[in-house]
Amino acid sequence: MTTTGSPVHFAFSALTTITRRHKCHEFTVLNDIATALYGLVKPLEELRYLVSAESAESVVYTILEAHGVSRHYSEVLERIREQGLVAVSTVFYPLLVIEVALKPLDREVLRSSRLVNVEEHELCMPGLEHLIAKLVSTKLYPYTLYGYTLLFTWLSSRSLDVKLLGELLRTSGVSVEEFVREIESMFEHLQLFRPHELDKSLLEYFKSLIFSVK
Repeated sequence: MTTTGSPVHFAFSALTTITRRHKCHEFTVLNDIATALYGLVKPLEELRYLVSAESAESVVYTILEAHGVSRHYSEVLERIREQGLVAVSTVFYPLLVIEVALKPLDREVLRSSRLVNVEEHELCMPGLEHLIAKLVSTKLYPYTLYGYTLLFTWLSSRSLDVKLLGELLRTSGVSVEEFVREIESMFEHLQLFRPHELDKSLLEYFKSLIFSVK
């Protein structure tokens, strides 16, 4: 890669180290790496990992070591045991966030995690639908925005498995009806700026599939 010495190169190098020591069902990377590889390109501000509860101790240590902050291991592990989530400042690099898979959706996200090769680097990242559902289910900005952006990015290609997304949203506890209303509102606003690029039939296609999920 041509980003040698940059935060991006550092992140991919760390991911490769972690991936070569652990299986993809033990951890996966979320934003801002998986989101970027699915098309949401933005400055690298956060590296968020989702780790298996069963493998948390060893995976967390590897993540911290790969990012050069293993000295915080005891403190991080204690916080994870108490709260299931921890954020670690890496000073010169993006914020490091580690989350333990405790919810049904989280476990589905880990089950979808697959090995991906990016030039000489390796990483584990979730399926697109799983990533969108995970982001939207946080109900927190900017993660929900990332999720909606990825949905609109992939919906036009019709390669997004809308039924699967609907199932995952229900698993997460997100109201599919509210989710669709949000999509409809966004669609209307986007048409003001891109009237010739948004096909209204896409919205109907999306609604027909997602409401078919029981």
